[in-house]
Amino acid sequence: MRFSLILALVVTGTAVFAQTLVVTVKNPAGFARSHETIALPIVNVSEALGKIDPARLRICREGEENSLPAQVTGTEVLFQSDFDARGTRRFVVSMSPGREVPHASLVSGLYALPRQDYAWENDRIAFRVYGPALAAEVNNGIDVWTKRVRYPIVAKWYKEAESSVPGKDSYHQDQGEGADFFAVGRSLGAGALGLWQEGRVVQPGVFATWKTLANGPVRVGFALTYKWLVDGDSLAEEMVISLDAGENLNRIEVRFSGPHAGKKLALACGLVKRANTLATRSQKDCLLSLWGPTIEDPLTGELGTAVLFPSGGCAEYGEDKDQHLIIGESRVGASFVYHAGAGWTGNGEFHTEKDWAAYLDRFALRERFPLEVTVARKQ
Repeated sequence: MRFSLILALVVTGTAVFAQTLVVTVKNPAGFARSHETIALPIVNVSEALGKIDPARLRICREGEENSLPAQVTGTEVLFQSDFDARGTRRFVVSMSPGREVPHASLVSGLYALPRQDYAWENDRIAFRVYGPALAAEVNNGIDVWTKRVRYPIVAKWYKEAESSVPGKDSYHQDQGEGADFFAVGRSLGAGALGLWQEGRVVQPGVFATWKTLANGPVRVGFALTYKWLVDGDSLAEEMVISLDAGENLNRIEVRFSGPHAGKKLALACGLVKRANTLATRSQKDCLLSLWGPTIEDPLTGELGTAVLFPSGGCAEYGEDKDQHLIIGESRVGASFVYHAGAGWTGNGEFHTEKDWAAYLDRFALRERFPLEVTVARKQ
């Protein structure tokens, strides 16, 4: 999990820069956690180690020689580890004299031409949103690409589809790696956001601009902008999406800007309806989930989709002919953060609806019980 760590800097020694940082991470919860992301503010790391060279950055579990996959973004240093229930681990962060052997990335994101989609993935699942090339046919919904494999496949599938007949892209057929079975249409798909006005969902159309913010090996992240006209006012929406290795839910941060700062906005996130699926709602967890056949063909397995609003952020639930909805509130100029994504039986992570529900329950608990992180600068 990210952005909820408790960080304290303990300084030992008197030199301007230390040779190492010792990071102590405690899991306060009574359950084990796997592939948990630790995010260290880059300012704290650079204050101790000096200028950070990502190619030389080395993070190891204390007492071990093998380095962990690490990533430097514009604001953070990221790495991942597993934790026992109420367990504590210590990590050593340093700069190697030479270049580290790079770790294979488990995440990837790209702006795909000529389609003008933005697509992203990790070792479990893949997604995309449509760009200007398809503005007449779709809207801002999030598409799901189901994966059987752990390695990145999005760029490969787009390349293979270049020779496909228009409308018959090759990635709609499972050749052993997975496929795009999901049908979005003009809906919100797997957790995109619209405005709730007079009992209906209003959507902005496809994104206007894009920018990649992070691209592995731990996290893929990017920003999209959308243009709105709301009650006669022109609003701009920035949506920042990130996905970490090992996760099925994206972190999505949305901010509207424009006139009337502080004006209330009713936000609606949706899960497109599929035949023979079960919708689950939890007011306690601010959760909306959908589980059932991926498509009519039983060989394609079953798919779960979900939206998880922040604690206390769910005002009500609803639906229209196309989608189930979870509705909350934000304001012009304010940030609204939620999670949304999908899980598929075809890659072995989930077998039944109970597995998907258990994952979502545990995800919500991880949000409530963040890791506790202490950073000690050591001479």
